[in-house]
Amino acid sequence: MITAPLTATQRRTLWQVGIAFMLLTSLLTALYIQQSQHLHRVAAEKIKLHAALSAQSAALQVAAVFNKYFDNLVYVGNVLLPQNAGVQAPSTRTLEQVQILRAQHPNITAFNLQNSSGDRILWSTLPQPSRPIELANDFTPLPGHPNRLVGKLHYAQRMHARVITMRYRVHNAGDAHSFFSVGSPINIMSLDTLTIPSNYDLFLLDAQHVPFAFFRQGKLSLSGPSLQSFPSDNQVYEPVPGYPWTIAAGWPSSLAEQAWWDEEKRLLPNNIGIVLGLLGIGAFTLFLLAREMRLRNRQEEILIDERDHQKKRAIHDALTGLPNRDGLRLVFVQALARSDRQEQLLAVGFLDLDDFKPVNDTYGHAAGDDLLQEMARRLQNAVRRADTVARLGGDEFILLLEGLRSMDELDLVLARLQTTITQPFYIQGEVVSIRASLGLTLYPFDEGDADLLLRHADQAMYAAKIRSGRESEGWVQLYHPDIGSVSMGDEMLRRDFLRALASGAVTLRYQPLVAMATDRVAGLEALTRWHREGREVSPDKFLSSLGVRERQAMGRFVLQKGLQQLAQWRETGLDLFLSINVTPEELDQPGFADTVFGILAAYPSVPPKSLVLEVLEIGEILEQEAALEHLQRLRGAGIKIALDDVGSAYASRLRLKNLPIDEIKIDQGFIRELSNKPQDLIFVESLVNLGLAMGVLITVEGVETEAHIALLREMKINYLQGYAIARPLEAKAVADFVRSFVLGAGDADTPMLALYQHLGWVRAAAESVMNHQGHEHMELADCPITTWLHAHASELPEVETLLAEHETVHILGREILQVRQSGTREELHLLLGQLHGHSHRFQEGLGQAVKAMRDNAAARTGRPCGETQRTKSRTG
Repeated sequence: MITAPLTATQRRTLWQVGIAFMLLTSLLTALYIQQSQHLHRVAAEKIKLHAALSAQSAALQVAAVFNKYFDNLVYVGNVLLPQNAGVQAPSTRTLEQVQILRAQHPNITAFNLQNSSGDRILWSTLPQPSRPIELANDFTPLPGHPNRLVGKLHYAQRMHARVITMRYRVHNAGDAHSFFSVGSPINIMSLDTLTIPSNYDLFLLDAQHVPFAFFRQGKLSLSGPSLQSFPSDNQVYEPVPGYPWTIAAGWPSSLAEQAWWDEEKRLLPNNIGIVLGLLGIGAFTLFLLAREMRLRNRQEEILIDERDHQKKRAIHDALTGLPNRDGLRLVFVQALARSDRQEQLLAVGFLDLDDFKPVNDTYGHAAGDDLLQEMARRLQNAVRRADTVARLGGDEFILLLEGLRSMDELDLVLARLQTTITQPFYIQGEVVSIRASLGLTLYPFDEGDADLLLRHADQAMYAAKIRSGRESEGWVQLYHPDIGSVSMGDEMLRRDFLRALASGAVTLRYQPLVAMATDRVAGLEALTRWHREGREVSPDKFLSSLGVRERQAMGRFVLQKGLQQLAQWRETGLDLFLSINVTPEELDQPGFADTVFGILAAYPSVPPKSLVLEVLEIGEILEQEAALEHLQRLRGAGIKIALDDVGSAYASRLRLKNLPIDEIKIDQGFIRELSNKPQDLIFVESLVNLGLAMGVLITVEGVETEAHIALLREMKINYLQGYAIARPLEAKAVADFVRSFVLGAGDADTPMLALYQHLGWVRAAAESVMNHQGHEHMELADCPITTWLHAHASELPEVETLLAEHETVHILGREILQVRQSGTREELHLLLGQLHGHSHRFQEGLGQAVKAMRDNAAARTGRPCGETQRTKSRTG
């Protein structure tokens, strides 16, 4: 027995024998296949030739039968012609001769003497000629014999038989017009006497190739299989000479297969002998090859296991076993693809441990490693099975939270993460608490590749880390574009700002808010401006550098100055409300509510309901008892509370619903880019629905175009604010503006409005599946998107692709409506997934096409596309 691998020479010889065997086997196999195919072709051609001869024979026999019948008609016509039969009845002797002739041909059911047009019978060999006799009105003259006509196969009630009516038109000598006609219904069963080969199915076809007689196994039948049941290669056609008919022959493929197999069996013994010989040689060769391969495979498995182990070490963190930066990159690409395909949210989190360095310094690096390992284990247990936890290095972790269908689902995951992180750690017998900062960004609302999303999550994490006094949900910050803005402040700037307040270098501007119910200005937002070094500076450039003292001073200034101006406007008859921003530092100040009450009391003409205090949507205010107490006292006194920049930071939607607020203001960043990214409508609509669910007023910031106005008119919005209405005004310009301004209808020729109406129908179709309710289908021609796409077809790239994808969405909507009537739940959910997929692709394609259209328009005008100005700056 061979127990060791073969030598190189032995292996080479064995491989040569094996290759020679395979080549010989392949050659013989190819020859056998070629021979078999040739035999099959010969058998098929032979069958086809026999079928053609059978069809030709049948055609000649059919022609002969009907020629004989026509000869009888010609004879009868010639007998009747001398007796002027078209005018007067034939003699009794003549009629007896005709009856004798009919009796000699039992398949001739009757001889009929007809008028010249052939539509009335003058005399018939049938009894009771006074009764109506069926006539076939559709006759076809025979080629070369215009006086010989044949009708179509029909059922004759009087004769109780299926017949073909034949007519012979008789003319007087020298008269071109028919004098009278002799007709005879021929029983089609007369063809049963034909001698037809029994191997084929024959069909007698009329001029329109419709079968009216059928021969199977040589027997006539008036019904049979369809000619189309035979393959087109298994059909031959032969015209019936002198008649508008065709004989078609058809045969099953099994006839050719049987003929081929009969010839194949004759050659089978020789082929079997050759195969057995080759199998004997091959079996021994394969045995040797298989044994050699087993030994080699074992060696390769050992090498592969080693390489896999090395590869796993390359993409996993050695300390925690989590994916490292390279492993994260592989997982990230797949997560983005799944998010696009499933049309669900992907949350990208950048998590940093705030108190890790003191632990490392106090207890040593080994203790720090133990803490990181325990933290990795806790994070993996807190997230879901489909989520990913990776470690970049140090105390930085990345979270990929996939398949999120709603913000509430994200809330649950973050709540578990917070709980597991805040649980104490036991290090060297001591209890150690760790805090963390988490930056989040949501794909596809935040568009970009993996590197860009990680940068945005990193920026949001640092924004969460620099907050002072963070509690509970303050550890999480949702990314928004303004997070990366650069601050210009320092200690000198703070001192300059306090001096500016005292010297009057800080002033207020007022931006109008328009009520959608009246289209008139209903209120104003007070915005701070600092006149510094010859230019006007908005708060977003300096606010982050101000300390608590400066922010509180600015808040008091804005409140006092704004209420003073509001009182003056009210004295002139302007009934307006004033909206003023409040910082978290002010809410955290003891006595803040009393300060507001004191300033408001100085202006008795201003009712509390005319003052709106805007607080930022940040996590800490949800937990601070002092802040909540201030808000509840202020609201109890009639002052309105608005939650500002909703959507820009992360806060639990469940907690928001419990806040003492009267209004939410949707952050301008979500509105500003809608012209270039209409697919973001879904997120805007979710914020509007949040406000509706909370039962509060809704204000939209960042309204910069007429298209925004037209879109927001379709939503249940209370107030609009932005540059499309007015820039921030000086106080002296407010009165004239308020009295004269009326909000226009907006520009309805926008993809945003059309897409919003289209998405409303898509959502209704989806909800009908989830809630088991019906929905009203919108036809493609009635959809506003159809109108808009056709109107702008010349400006949009790849508009045909957009139209096709849009049509697919409507087709799926109609199918959902149909499947609801008789389909299964699984079919409905399958269609719903397809509807969401095509709708998402359409929205993405529309966004790209609209951006390209606007870029092209900007290139023609020489202005940057999407160049807009911010509608407001953050006040204190």
